[in-house]
Amino acid sequence: MGTIKGDVEVLGISNILQVLSMAGCKGYLTIFQDNQKKVIHFQDDGIRLVSGARRTNPLGEILMRTGKITRDQLDELLAEQRRTATPLGEIVSRRGILDPAIIQSALREQVAEEVYDLFTWSGATFMFAEGGSGAAPGDPSPLANVLLDANVMSLMIEAARRVDELSRIQSVIPDVRLVAERLELPASLDDPSLDRNAIEDILPLVDGERSVGHIIEESLFPKFTVLRTLYGLAQRGVIKIKDRGEGSTGPHTVMRRQATPAEERGNAAGRSVMLVSELPTFRQALALFIRSAGFDVIESKPNDDTQDFSRRQADVAVIDVPLE
Repeated sequence: MGTIKGDVEVLGISNILQVLSMAGCKGYLTIFQDNQKKVIHFQDDGIRLVSGARRTNPLGEILMRTGKITRDQLDELLAEQRRTATPLGEIVSRRGILDPAIIQSALREQVAEEVYDLFTWSGATFMFAEGGSGAAPGDPSPLANVLLDANVMSLMIEAARRVDELSRIQSVIPDVRLVAERLELPASLDDPSLDRNAIEDILPLVDGERSVGHIIEESLFPKFTVLRTLYGLAQRGVIKIKDRGEGSTGPHTVMRRQATPAEERGNAAGRSVMLVSELPTFRQALALFIRSAGFDVIESKPNDDTQDFSRRQADVAVIDVPLE
């Protein structure tokens, strides 16, 4: 086969991946879009993303978003990694934070996310260099050692499903340069299609100033998850997607009063709130609202053991009880 080049939109990224996989081709597939590129290495035992991962520290971000470690703990792990030149996964495994099998599964999921992202690229071109005729990239991906199964059919099925969903998302978020703004305290966030961990990470980034693109860059979650979450929040009236030049309409309190600007609020860092309510939907919504203001929240039901509250020395308690 040697080297082939072409327009991705003419052939289709799914067709390119399928042909290379079914033909058992070995070499480097490079996809270009403007100043971006991703390089996939096809091998006998599978494919690897050897260059172009958006995330610079995928394992650390996975650990944080799953609640396994805090930002301070991640900084400590990264310092040890730099000091000892030991792979982060090995350090995490040695400390017993996560089982090695779980680490590899999470990293494979991250590689798959990067491949799914290719299906959203428009105006892209490609080049495939067979065998050793393609030079390995000079900017190796942090995911370069993670191997995906050689059968790409499951990847393409999931990617096709996401493309269909993305068309609905783009009806609300047609451009990542648009700005997301919070409108009011959410009344219900118990929709199983929304990941609560993703909401807790993404909602605090919605400040009426950051563009959707900036939120994607700052979030611990993959691009598609961020877009899907913002779309879901917009559909439920929690946030609004607007042009940067539009006037501010929020955020508002539950009484529809304008919320106190961040610069006029006291520093919430290190302060915690104990939130007690037997209504899970209300408790979840209010907890997200309080966390977005920078507070640590301890959630509890009225009959839960509140020893954690006293041990954490929370600064204030919010208790929801019936009036009758």
